Amino acid sequence: PTLPDDLKDNINKFQIEGFAHQYFMEHRAGIFRRKVPLEKLLIWSKDSIKAPLMVLNKELQKEAPKCFKLIQRIMGDRAPIGQSEDIQALLEKGIMNGQLRDEIYVQLCKQLSQNPSADSLALGWQLMAVIVISFPPSKNFEGYLVQFIRQYFDKEVVRHPNVNPAQKQTLLTIITHCHKKLLRICQTGPKGKVPTLNEIERGKEAPFRPSVFGETLQDIMSVQEQKVPQLKIPMIMDFLAKAVLDLNGCHTEGIFRVPGDVDMVTELRCRIDQDQYNLGNIKDPNVPASLLKFWLRDLADPLIPAEGQEGTTEDAWNIIKILPETNRRVVNYMINFLRIIADQRNQPITKMTLANLAMVFAPNFLRCP
Repeated sequence: PTLPDDLKDNINKFQIEGFAHQYFMEHRAGIFRRKVPLEKLLIWSKDSIKAPLMVLNKELQKEAPKCFKLIQRIMGDRAPIGQSEDIQALLEKGIMNGQLRDEIYVQLCKQLSQNPSADSLALGWQLMAVIVISFPPSKNFEGYLVQFIRQYFDKEVVRHPNVNPAQKQTLLTIITHCHKKLLRICQTGPKGKVPTLNEIERGKEAPFRPSVFGETLQDIMSVQEQKVPQLKIPMIMDFLAKAVLDLNGCHTEGIFRVPGDVDMVTELRCRIDQDQYNLGNIKDPNVPASLLKFWLRDLADPLIPAEGQEGTTEDAWNIIKILPETNRRVVNYMINFLRIIADQRNQPITKMTLANLAMVFAPNFLRCP
């Protein structure tokens, strides 16, 4: 038996309130320094804050007002209106200081709550779309944030007097995307580096232009079928594998072991996400090779599910036979491609034996439980 939805919501509400009273800073205002009620503290404000909303280490307390000022600028609530550079600065604070992540999320939730401006709401949710692909909240705050996003549209948007029907549909699209990406990053963890400006711009567009990175194979193929219905394997895999071969990857020492230039890999990734399947001025096969590994590793679901990750070599072939059709096609394509790379005539040059390639690709085909 399952709990009724209204009872679940009540339980979640008590959990959220309990979290808030345990982790939120106490704020006081006025000449009598009266305590600011939590429900008033966590709604939109045109004013700056002088202290963090959450309990922070002393050395980070001065960073909280700076984060809030960036959020106000990014949402257009403070002049001058923020640009992608401001988003990058905010993300850097969260990626480099783990304790600031919950504070940034709470500040953004505050500015999204009872916000009178439709334009500010759109910019705020656009910011949320970029944050939820950059770093997760803490496990303590995860439930609060998931609940906030899940309830937001019905609670804040449906009856908002200043949001027209077209804007409501736009917000629903972004909110749904944010919910999906939040659940994903809570499993995968934060980015290892601050996103580039191109990645930030791509993150803003992602709710309306689905990426070929970080999605399920089914979703990738569903979008691709509308453009190239005759192609039964992911276009990105085919493009990157052929790029490795075209750039003489079979005669490149350490192919798939030596990483490609980080900036060039990022540039190629952004280009592909804009449907530009060309290498531009890239001449190094390690760049498409690195991106191919990343694409496989970043799939929302592993190519081979957890229940199929134990057994003998003979079992492995049987597991491949019972994979979903798209997964099976991808695995077979990659096996045939890697056979070309591992050809014995290439090994004296590449130094990549079958064992070496297996070691490199295992984490991309499988996932650690």
